[in-house]
Amino acid sequence: MRTALQLTTTFLLLVLCDSAGRLLSWSLGLPVPGTVLGILMLLGVLVALRRIPAPLGRVADFLLAHLNFFYIPAGVGVMTYAALLAEDLWPIVVALFASTFFAMIAAGLTFRLVARFTCGEEDKP
Repeated sequence: MRTALQLTTTFLLLVLCDSAGRLLSWSLGLPVPGTVLGILMLLGVLVALRRIPAPLGRVADFLLAHLNFFYIPAGVGVMTYAALLAEDLWPIVVALFASTFFAMIAAGLTFRLVARFTCGEEDKP
């Protein structure tokens, strides 16, 4: 019974961080999603603690193990709008491939830039 209470409290902590981040983003009119701010707040708490509490680790492991359930709403949305997606299939495919290509280029260039600043002359690839 105690374990269930700890896990429930920990899950509520995650929901509280998410809600606080959303409230902060909405109230300040920030262009950053509230969920991202909530995760950053949780990260700040974990850095201050310098450890991950066991119940939080168990909840995180559970959520990651069942991550596929979070994709169900997206799948239902795709099925609901299948006809609309079929109309605009080529622009969507081109946008997906182009954005993937540019993201890979940006990641490679960023890696090279960071490597230039962090590696010594003898360590450069």
